Amino acid sequence: MAIIPEHIIDSVRDAVNIVDVISRHVSLKKSGRNYMGLCPFHKEKTPSFSVHPEKQIYKCFGCGAGGNVFSFLQEIEHISFFDAVKRLADEVGIELELKERSPEVESENERLYEANELAQNFFSRKLTENKSVLEYLDKRGIKKESIERFKLGFAPDAWDELVKHIKHFKYPQDTFTKLGLILKKEKEEGYYDRFRNRLMFPIHNTSGKVVGFGGRDLSGKEETPKYINSPESPIYQKSYILYGLYFAKEAIAKSKMAIFVEGYMDWLQLYQNGIKNVVATSGTSLTEAHSRLIRRYTSDICVCYDSDSAGISAAVRGGE
Repeated sequence: MAIIPEHIIDSVRDAVNIVDVISRHVSLKKSGRNYMGLCPFHKEKTPSFSVHPEKQIYKCFGCGAGGNVFSFLQEIEHISFFDAVKRLADEVGIELELKERSPEVESENERLYEANELAQNFFSRKLTENKSVLEYLDKRGIKKESIERFKLGFAPDAWDELVKHIKHFKYPQDTFTKLGLILKKEKEEGYYDRFRNRLMFPIHNTSGKVVGFGGRDLSGKEETPKYINSPESPIYQKSYILYGLYFAKEAIAKSKMAIFVEGYMDWLQLYQNGIKNVVATSGTSLTEAHSRLIRRYTSDICVCYDSDSAGISAAVRGGE
């Protein structure tokens, strides 16, 4: 039987706003950080139906009904889970990639998450061993607490340090190639590391799982790209990820405003100095999916990109 992969379901859930969906069937009014209305599943005169936009869930304190955006559509329109996902996917422009149900398919994403976690631990350990990179971070004003909390790391200036680490612990190399952490050599057998001599920033989804990495070049060579990111994978679609949102979402909801910056360093400097309602697009253009995602928490946005011509142009495009 064909199933919808978990990462597609996650992408659809991240892209839609449960308040917008439920508002088509229920008249909702803002009540603090939530929305309240009359429950559509039982008769009542006093609103007991609550919608929580940050958690993307609903709950009726009268009849006990509750769930997420998919279960709401299933109940209110009497459709299947598959149809609920498909309808919302069509609305936000996400193509469904059906796969046959099997233990391998169902566990693939978990293997990818585990591989990213292993890589993150590897990069973090290499950073603690490298005095010059730690001094660089200190000069840039990045605090030790920030390094530890956000799991910054270092990709060694070598072709196959991560490859050797993977081989030593006998992890499957194909999992790491799917994530773009290692690449297959073209003219000979073997693999090499994608990230080399780079400061590493783990990229988290809204659940806190590492889905990819951003790497800042430390060589200073003009011909070397300053930043490279993980390629898209089954668990990482750049248009649906905002860097730092996992850590910033509570501050954004509380302040009712979000600041958009360009890069990882911009985000770190603001967050560690107390301005926590901030996210970064990390070299990716601001997309409609990003806008839908941030609207879970606020519709008041400040685009604060670099003041050069490229930053100003990107801010105008993003604002529109």
